[in-house]
Amino acid sequence: MSTQNAITLTELQEHIKQALDKSLKPHYWVTAEINEIKAHQTGHCYLVLVEKDDGGTLPKAKAAATIWEYSFRLIRAHFESSTGQALAAGLKIMVKTTVQYHPLYGLSLNITDIEPAYTVGSIAMQRHQTIAELEEAGIFDSNRELPFPELPQRIAVVSSEQAAGYQDFVHQLYENEYGYDFHITLFPALMQGERAAQSIMEALDQINEHRDAFDVVAIIRGGGAVADLMCFDDAGLASYVAQFPLPVLTGIGHNKDESVVDMVAHRALKTPTAVADFLIDCLAEEESLLDEYDNALSELVGNVLLLERRNLDLLHQHLLLYTKQRLQQENFNLQLHANTIESYNPYHILARGYAVARFRDKALTDAAAVHTGDEVEIILHKGKLHTVVTSA
Repeated sequence: MSTQNAITLTELQEHIKQALDKSLKPHYWVTAEINEIKAHQTGHCYLVLVEKDDGGTLPKAKAAATIWEYSFRLIRAHFESSTGQALAAGLKIMVKTTVQYHPLYGLSLNITDIEPAYTVGSIAMQRHQTIAELEEAGIFDSNRELPFPELPQRIAVVSSEQAAGYQDFVHQLYENEYGYDFHITLFPALMQGERAAQSIMEALDQINEHRDAFDVVAIIRGGGAVADLMCFDDAGLASYVAQFPLPVLTGIGHNKDESVVDMVAHRALKTPTAVADFLIDCLAEEESLLDEYDNALSELVGNVLLLERRNLDLLHQHLLLYTKQRLQQENFNLQLHANTIESYNPYHILARGYAVARFRDKALTDAAAVHTGDEVEIILHKGKLHTVVTSA
């Protein structure tokens, strides 16, 4: 084939550029997800935009994009003030862009504006979808339905060791005014950024392996920009927290809407210090309740003792009365018996003229028992006689 009809690569690229310039509109509004983003030291911002399939995993289309320094300052400030968060990977955005084709760098998009409302709506929709999925799975309230320990003193903490919020939490617990003992074990994790959700779940995995050693879990950080807190809306993390076998407390330090993790946690508090105060209050309430029980028990024991003392006094009186009556009755019975016995006294019989004959120190009741010449003693009412038997 002849080379006379061949063109150079530069010429081909120029043809493509001219064809695009003629056929494309001056600008387009495009929806996409930020796959990568990097702010250069020159002030320019470089992005990779992607559109994913219906499953949200595989890319259907991808393009490089640029926001030049003079536009980026204005666009970033407007976006952050409108949405409350910074441009970051994972955000869905709608951008105003022109299509550029460079012979050396190929096709790229030049972003001149971003519509914040689209991103806000996308985030809200994603939150709503996550909540709906948790509710449909029947796990949205699972963690809140766990029984909360009466004395939560063994605390597993998911946080960054350098975070001021963690230091505040530890100080608040250890320096509590009541002198309660708390045992805190830190499981370090990233608390912001793309890997934060996965890092927190890995920390929770470690806690789960030793869950019998802990009463509750506290996920804490010391606040930050809204963009820094996006990980707490992650569907995977929210599902993990909802199904965690220990009660989870959150103190993420935000002042706006609750994150999905806050919603599924056993209890959500605004700050790490508030989490510490809540744990201290749990012990204080139990101590107060024990004091009430102690006072009630002391009062009950006092009342019982008083009642028993009264019963003993009454019983004592009854016993004295019964004893007195019984003694009187027994004395009366004894007197009756004495009178009866006295009435059978042989001396009374002797007084009526009878006598007792005794032979050989025994009462003589048969005349055949003696013989002529035997001496017999006759006992009278008054005195004794000694006689000799003359005939028998």
